[in-house]
Amino acid sequence: MRRTLVASGAASALLLTGLVSLSATAAEPEGCHPTKENRPVCQAGSPAETATFLDATAKVKEPEHISLAEHVYVGPFAELIADDDAPISIGDESNVQDNVLILGARDGDSDSDSDDDGGRETVRGEGHAEPGVEIGDRVILAHGVSVIGPAQIGVEGNDIPADPAGDQEVFLSFSSQVDGAVLERNTGVGALGRVGPGVRLRSGFIVLPGKNVTTQTEADDPALGKVRLINEADVAFNEAVIEVNTAFAREYTRLYRDNPSNVRGVNFDPGHTEFNHDRNLPSFAGQEKRVPGFRNRLIGDLNLIDTFSRFSSVSGARISLRADEGEPFGVGLVDRMGDDVIFHALEEADLVVGDRVEYGDKVVVHGGGRVVVAGEPEEPTVVGDDVVLEDESIVFRSTIGDGSVIGQRSVVVGSELAPGTEVAPRTVIINGVKFGDVEW
Repeated sequence: MRRTLVASGAASALLLTGLVSLSATAAEPEGCHPTKENRPVCQAGSPAETATFLDATAKVKEPEHISLAEHVYVGPFAELIADDDAPISIGDESNVQDNVLILGARDGDSDSDSDDDGGRETVRGEGHAEPGVEIGDRVILAHGVSVIGPAQIGVEGNDIPADPAGDQEVFLSFSSQVDGAVLERNTGVGALGRVGPGVRLRSGFIVLPGKNVTTQTEADDPALGKVRLINEADVAFNEAVIEVNTAFAREYTRLYRDNPSNVRGVNFDPGHTEFNHDRNLPSFAGQEKRVPGFRNRLIGDLNLIDTFSRFSSVSGARISLRADEGEPFGVGLVDRMGDDVIFHALEEADLVVGDRVEYGDKVVVHGGGRVVVAGEPEEPTVVGDDVVLEDESIVFRSTIGDGSVIGQRSVVVGSELAPGTEVAPRTVIINGVKFGDVEW
């Protein structure tokens, strides 16, 4: 039932983003501080049912100024960069997915080669807050998101109090950005969307994919073409994502406690969830492997045609291929895989990628069923042979025909592209039609 709701809003469901609000002061956060002794489980002795889990590859700077509540999942290669003047806090049942960057303040030394800030200066305005990032309860930071303080996400709005009955989640979709802004509860940002300094995104609004919201007028008026109202499919999708990621916090904690090396490198998915029952290992050229010391995270029922040695030689760093929700993943011979590549899939969805595919840096390939004919089985996400996915491109719920090229910083959602299709850089394709351009 949940999947049906999501499919009915194909253009909107997974392109949501979350709510945010900014506080007036940079108060030191309370909660579990992810110091060395509190990683990967925070607090170290917490029961699995309430624990927060940080992947072993997650980078944490100045953990004494970072506060994590319960049931939080922090994924592979995420970065939480705080300092004494710019703390970070994350509320209950929120999640920080693969390769997310949370930077407490722009002037902070992130020790990162990320250039997500684009050199822009923070502008004081309606969404202004002191340095730091406050993330409320039930906020979803999807793969590749960046949040640059001062920012506050998923807290009460000026006029609308929190709804104790729920429906208040925030979703920041793939590679979106919140830069010096306030997002109230019950908001969202679409894939490769952005909310800029001084802007407050009010409850009930979602930034459309690729749009760059830089003024309060743009954030408040859907007629200007940069925001829309949230809908039931958005809410259903958010609730499903929260459910999955709180299960990850619990089950990755159990996987770690079974054997600490289980949560490193090439390894098991945690299993024991409603959406993924069994623990599986990746396979290379038909042979299952467990390599805890590998530099990248390859997890679960991931079946690569390459040998482990060849895959290692053609792949970069900070790569996260996670078959821990949807499965299995079939991956053909890799031509080249750049840094920060992410594979994932929704529950009950698989992912098929062909031979000789070239993956640029920060590519996201996300599986999910695509409804072509009502009442018929959903179509899987497929990337054909000899496809080029340029830097920062995103593919979700789509079939990409053989020999196609997806341009740099483009996103394709809910679409079937014919063989040989070329998508221009910075283009948003939804349901097979150009929706617009990526504006930043």
